[in-house]
Amino acid sequence: MASKPKKIELIAAPVGIQPGGYLAKAYAGRDKAPMTPHITLEVARPPGSWRIRLSWPCPEPVRDVSGDPALFPDAAALFAPRHEQSPWVTMGAPGMGVDGVLWRADSERLHAIGAEGLGSMKRDEAPSGWRFTADHEQGEWQLELTLPGWPTLDGAGRVAAAVWRGSAQDRGGLKSVTPGWIEVG
Repeated sequence: MASKPKKIELIAAPVGIQPGGYLAKAYAGRDKAPMTPHITLEVARPPGSWRIRLSWPCPEPVRDVSGDPALFPDAAALFAPRHEQSPWVTMGAPGMGVDGVLWRADSERLHAIGAEGLGSMKRDEAPSGWRFTADHEQGEWQLELTLPGWPTLDGAGRVAAAVWRGSAQDRGGLKSVTPGWIEVG
């Protein structure tokens, strides 16, 4: 049985904590308000699997960025902590990482992601069986993830989410995020 859909207000990822100092200077003030104000999250737990539905407002979807380096695709990620003390806003810390899933509107497949702090994200092929459906209708993305065999989420029972709005030039550390971990299991 799926959980009742939960609307979660997002915050802008803090640009001042991004590595290198460039974002803090170039995008000062961008973290005052998120480009994506909220997500709606619904979670189901079929045996041995997770089915997670996310939806969020997106008035100008960006699916195709081929041939134009000034364009960025819409995207969303969920991640779960490997350790009880893993921080969400920095995507973990050394020895206290996070594992997750990344969807991009310009890709036919999901990516498994992992990180141990800002600037350390690694992207790999998603495990066999991980799949998605994504639709943009009436100004909103609707993403359904089917994720069998995600041991990090099985153990943690909580996730955090990030959303990138391509039309607002979100990318990398410029994103909207949940204000903390969300209990899901």
